[in-house]
Amino acid sequence: MTTLSMSKIRTSFVVAVLTIVSVSQALHAQSSAELGTVTVPFAFQAGTAHFAPGTYTFSNPPMDNLVSIRGSSQSALTVTIRDGGSEHPTVSELVFRRYGNRYFLREVRIKGTSDHLLYPESKAERLAERDQQASDRTSISAHGNIEIALLEGPR
Repeated sequence: MTTLSMSKIRTSFVVAVLTIVSVSQALHAQSSAELGTVTVPFAFQAGTAHFAPGTYTFSNPPMDNLVSIRGSSQSALTVTIRDGGSEHPTVSELVFRRYGNRYFLREVRIKGTSDHLLYPESKAERLAERDQQASDRTSISAHGNIEIALLEGPR
């Protein structure tokens, strides 16, 4: 490669890095709507992020389809699909789908609105569901939905 093309590559790289940094700082500076805090007594998966049992704070950043999950030792920004419903829950709550001893966050219901943030089914969840169906043919196994209310912080 010539010196001119290497210089263009370096310049493009620097511009890309600066753009990413400035966008991430702008997003961080915007306030998120805190949905609440919850202690989850089991390990779970939200999208592609894995979480150990613990206490987590859930927030909905200004970008409609994102949910921020923050814990003492881990956190993630997860992608959801916004869906409207006819119900207006009186508390924000999480809905987990359980397959045996594996839990997947499927929905975040937001207090006072008909908005529901749905997590698309991940590959890991499809595999857990398939394994559960195979297990159900030979034994009785536990599966279903688990709902946990989010606790609001002091105002």
